[in-house]
Amino acid sequence: MGLPRQVTVRMNEAGMPVAVGSRRVEQLRDEWRVQEGWWTRGPVHRVYFELVLEDGSNTVVFCDRRGGRWYTQRA
Repeated sequence: MGLPRQVTVRMNEAGMPVAVGSRRVEQLRDEWRVQEGWWTRGPVHRVYFELVLEDGSNTVVFCDRRGGRWYTQRA
């Protein structure tokens, strides 16, 4: 999967991704949240989405809730 890369994600009013970079989201396949390490100096609080984009490719994006930035691990 590689290291996460920062990406621009556009959301709709319901908080669901509608575009990743310049590619439109065709389908939301899965959504999950990760909250761990809250007892450490570097806790993780993320929301992940597995998406199918308009070109048929699958991607996983996540929002780092601590910084509000979006990343992709597959695109």
